[in-house]
Amino acid sequence: MSDTATTTTPMQRVTLRLGQIRVNENNVRQDLSLDEQFLKSVAANGVKVPVVVLPLGEDGYELKMGHRRYFAARATQDTEEAQNAVEVPAYVLDPSLREAGEDFIDQLIENDDAYRRGLTELEQADALFGAVGAGMKQTRVAQLTGRSRTEVSRAVKTAKTVGERTRSVLTQTGAYDLDLEVLGVLGEFDDDGEAVDRLLEAHAKGRFEFQVQWERDERAEQQARATVRPQLTAAGVRLAEDSDTLPWTAEQLSELDGPDGEPLSADAHAGCPGHVATWADNPDQPGAVEYFCTDPDRFGHRPPQEDTPETDDAAAVQQSEPTAVAKPSELSREYVKAGNKAFRAAEKTRQSWLKDLIGRKSAPKPLAAFITEQLLTCPKPVAQWSGDIGRHNLIKELTGYSTLAERTKTATPARLTLLNFAVLAATFEKRMSEVRTWRTDRTAQTAVHELREIREDARTWLAFLAEIGYPLSGVEQAIVDDKPYQEGEPDEDDADGQGDEDTPDAAHAEDAQDAS
Repeated sequence: MSDTATTTTPMQRVTLRLGQIRVNENNVRQDLSLDEQFLKSVAANGVKVPVVVLPLGEDGYELKMGHRRYFAARATQDTEEAQNAVEVPAYVLDPSLREAGEDFIDQLIENDDAYRRGLTELEQADALFGAVGAGMKQTRVAQLTGRSRTEVSRAVKTAKTVGERTRSVLTQTGAYDLDLEVLGVLGEFDDDGEAVDRLLEAHAKGRFEFQVQWERDERAEQQARATVRPQLTAAGVRLAEDSDTLPWTAEQLSELDGPDGEPLSADAHAGCPGHVATWADNPDQPGAVEYFCTDPDRFGHRPPQEDTPETDDAAAVQQSEPTAVAKPSELSREYVKAGNKAFRAAEKTRQSWLKDLIGRKSAPKPLAAFITEQLLTCPKPVAQWSGDIGRHNLIKELTGYSTLAERTKTATPARLTLLNFAVLAATFEKRMSEVRTWRTDRTAQTAVHELREIREDARTWLAFLAEIGYPLSGVEQAIVDDKPYQEGEPDEDDADGQGDEDTPDAAHAEDAQDAS
């Protein structure tokens, strides 16, 4: 087709050299956003979508639409001569059909979000997955789209794992703005609709990373339990899925003495009518169990207690299944396990967030003042720094450096601030490593002598992290508010943290106050 084809229709498609096209002086776009991915795509594919031009006479044209494509095409060549020779498809407008001011209206319509919408991240991933599914190599897809091989691989995997159920939920909730990282996690839990719902709810509340960690920990635990259950059945061991169904008389075997005066082992106790297992609170060993005797006094694991009448409740303990009787003046075992799990998930999430923060090139403004205040006041976490191997190991985790001494010699002022902050982060994180930090009940306060002081330091630390952008989880918010933890997220009606009178938190709030 001739480069100088005449315009016999309102918009005729032709092929033009860039040297024939003059940039529109009235173009309102200031930022062309010629990012690397776009430039790579144009270099690999050329300009696919035609630009729109208006004829000027003498084989010249004025560019009306497509300035990004025009400049990206020029950027593919090093010399002006080569740039002018690049060919692009173009639509030529009929000047007689144009009215005054139409150039500006066209620019608005072409670029306004109300008139056009780009593909969502999932739609882009589907397109990349479709190209690979049709037989195109991922390396070629990357070349043609200006993406890295890793980006293409990740997008293809995401499109493959996000199933119809999750896609339906995304459509119903209008969650079109999720990035590939979030979509990839949803794909990971695509076989668990309730988990997807919880993750989307957490994303809406800004607590996605915490929920991801919680879900992964929960999945690992449930998978491990599925392996252990048949083993216990084969061994003839009763299993109390919910430890709160154990009678109040039940005690762990580790607290009981065997015939030899040593702690009673599971094997030695296996023949006892009160022998029962329940799931242990052991984050390092998912699926671990702990063994109990439902009534040590009755089954002869301690000398008989005088003046202990045999009641109907005591007799019921001899039944083959544990009796659901609450242990007085203590939090329920399952509530404690849930709180411990939430606290550990929050710890992992928080330290991952800190690692990203400390790895930045610039420090948030409040950091310098916080560092100075902590060094001047020297609270207990800071005072305990010297020689503590746990804190030194935390610094390695948070910074990725085995030693900071050499790094400080070449670090910029901003990096020095972040490295100083890393030291403080290690001191506060080590201070909060006691899993019972979240608890306010009397039992925990008594078991850990410094627990109230630890909670106070934790409150200072978490409140500051929230100030600089860290999204607190529910258990962390409870620490900051100095209130008992509520399992799950509080309803909007309970935003003041007061909860229902029948919740585990409210039921034990009095104990917490007595211990303070």
